[in-house]
Amino acid sequence: MNRLSSAFLLRRAYEHLTASAAAIALTVLAVMTVNAHAANDRKLTPSVTIQVPTVEIEVLDDSTAHVASVASDRVNG
Repeated sequence: MNRLSSAFLLRRAYEHLTASAAAIALTVLAVMTVNAHAANDRKLTPSVTIQVPTVEIEVLDDSTAHVASVASDRVNG
């Protein structure tokens, strides 16, 4: 093995070593963050709120209902 290929292999090994160390460090930080978040002791109770609009029903007497049906018949043809 000549000097040029030896230097290249050492540089590649160093790159792999630093990349592995960085990956392990990021993994440890991620695990610490997840554990810190999971250690939060808040008790959350699920809740659902349903909002229904108010509807008012208008009661028509017989004379008004008849006028409304005649008017709709004229409009519809």
